[in-house]
Parts: sequence; C-alpha cells; structure tokens
Amino acid sequence: MTVVTPTPRARLRGARVWIALAAVALGGAVVVTVLGAGGGTGGRPLGPSNPAPTGAKAVVEVLRDQGVDVTVTTSLADTLAATGDADRTSLVVDDADGFLTDDQWADLAGARTRLVLLAPSQTALDVVAPGVALVGAADDGVVAPACDLAALSRVERVDAGGLAYSADDVDGAGDGTAVGCLASDGGDGLVEVVGADAPVTVVGATTALTNAAIASDDNAAYALSVLGQAPEVVWYLPGAADLPEGEGTLATLTPSWVTPALVLLVLTGVAAMAWRGRRLGPLVVERLPVTVKASETTEGRARLYERSGDRLHALDQLRIGALGRLARTAGLPVGASVDEIIERVAPLVSAPPAALRHVLVDARPSSDRELLSLSDSLLDLERVLRAATAPS
Repeated sequence: MTVVTPTPRARLRGARVWIALAAVALGGAVVVTVLGAGGGTGGRPLGPSNPAPTGAKAVVEVLRDQGVDVTVTTSLADTLAATGDADRTSLVVDDADGFLTDDQWADLAGARTRLVLLAPSQTALDVVAPGVALVGAADDGVVAPACDLAALSRVERVDAGGLAYSADDVDGAGDGTAVGCLASDGGDGLVEVVGADAPVTVVGATTALTNAAIASDDNAAYALSVLGQAPEVVWYLPGAADLPEGEGTLATLTPSWVTPALVLLVLTGVAAMAWRGRRLGPLVVERLPVTVKASETTEGRARLYERSGDRLHALDQLRIGALGRLARTAGLPVGASVDEIIERVAPLVSAPPAALRHVLVDARPSSDRELLSLSDSLLDLERVLRAATAPS
C-alpha cells in the first residue's frame, strides 16, 4: 500500500469549508462590534457624539446652535468639577450600564444642580427621586404632553417610546412634588420632581431624543425644553473608572458587544457541528453492485500466474500459507522464522531438515508438473504434522 502525504494545497482544499465558516463568524463579530459597540461615548445609544440613528449627536448640535454650552464627561470627579455654578448648569446623567452606586448618586444629588436623568434605573430613583417608580417599557407612539409643565407648554406631539414611570408616591416620600407628562402604558414618559433641593427631571421618553426621531413632530422642541433649560449642560456618561475598587465584575467591565459576539460564535459552531458532524443512528447495510466469491478471486490470480508463467511466485504463495499453518500446528508464535519452523517440524514428522528446506524454500519448479508435485508435498507435510501432533 502506497501512502501519499497531502500537499499544502490539498490540505487547504480539504479545510476550505472550515475556513469559510471562520470567515463568516469573524465577519459577524466585526459587524456586531461596529453596530453594537457601547463601551465608548461615540457608539452607545443616546451617545452625545454618536451620529447613528440611536445616538443623540443631533440634539447636542441643536443645543449648541441655541447657545447652550455642552460638556461631555466620563468620570464622577470631572463631572462634579464641571458643575461649579449650580444655577447656570444642568447635569444630564445617562447611566445605561448601571455603574454608579448609591453613594455616587448621593454625590450627584448633593451638587444641588438641576438633574436630568435619561432612562434611570430604580436604584438611581430611590436615591435621587424617592417615590418615583419604574413602571416598564412604553410602546412607541405619538402623544401630547397633557401636563402643567411650563417648559412643555408649546409642545403638542412627542414620540413617547422608551420607559414609563409613576410618581404617585412622591408626595409621601419627602418634601417634593411631582408633575407627570406624556402618559403612556400606566405611567408617564417624563416626570418633573421639584423639592427642597434642585429639581430632578426623569426622562423615560428617550426615543424622541435620538437622531432618527429628532426631526419628527415636536421632538426637537421637546429636547430643547427638557435639556436646554440652563445655559450650560454637563452630559455625564459613567464608565468603568467610576466603579469602586473591588466592586467591578466581569459582567460590568465587559463591553456590551462582547456577549452578542460570543453568542454568534457559539451558534456558528453549533451550526457547523450539526452540518458536518456524524449523525448517530443504526448502521445501514448498503447493497453492493456485485458480489465476488473468494474462490473466484483465487482462481483469477491463478490464471494470471499461469498466463505469465511465473511458477516460482505461485509456489511461494503456497509456501507462505503452508509455513503459517505449520507454525500454528507445531505451537510456534506467529513471528517464528523459517529455520525455527523447520527445526521444530523435522523431528515431529521424522524427516531430515534438509528435505524440509528443499520443499519449503529451495526447490524451484521448471514445469507445471514440478509445481504440482511440490504443492502436493506441502499438503502431505501438513497432513503428517497434524497426525503427529493430534492427541492420541
């Protein structure tokens, strides 16, 4: 049997399916990374420098066109330093990844500047706006403010998609009072809380602030009314640097695009295994196109030997088979040599070793008659050995 080592080209040709799958998975991961990257200020939803449909860069540009100075910060220390003049500053906080702790929210509330919270969690509300509760997601739809909030007096139609909040318990939670606007799904898309400290605006209707929706209906006026009530705006995007030492987990420190990328890779691997893997099940007997008997194969080889006149090769094949059977009958191991077989068999059959070597090795037939005679000698030798070793 000839073994051929595959060439590099053959190996590449055999692995082209897996190379294609790896390329698809890598391309999908890149797409997910580009479309869903949320670790920085540029690619995250409602990012002030994100020009994508879900970003809020258009709102920032509109605010600046109206003379509002917008400063983007990414750490709590820089944010508190930027809110020096509380009377002239609005602090917009977008803690989408939930990095801030209760103490840090308390520090933001202690700045005594106007707070605008974009889709805040219940943890933030319990510290900054006690009594306001998160109701749930609000369906996309255009609604009227329908409230007594002076900032929205000229706004008639706003996209209320995002989150809805309830302010029913604000009166019993302290000195504050609340005004709810943009009623939707059992809550309000905007809640203004006015208390002893600086006012807090809870913005759940964030769809209206995105680049895709800012030019529709009265969304631009709504954005200016909510975010542009002061000549200076500090837009705070908390990050991993705000996590207290020892409190960061793998889930909080991992960018948001990593999970969907890993899920895509796992699904690609499962699909590849289901496609190319062996399927377990009962064996299937395949019907062969033709069945050749062993005797026909032997006869075919004999005819080839006869046609070529190679009597010695034919005799050697008979000798190889005879030597194996003689060794087994005499109790010798499979790897026994010809000399060992002759030495063991000679005394058992009462024949000189030279005579056995002549039949098993040395004789060279010059005619078909001699070939048949030597073949018969091999058969006689096996028969005598079986009789000599048979139990009496």
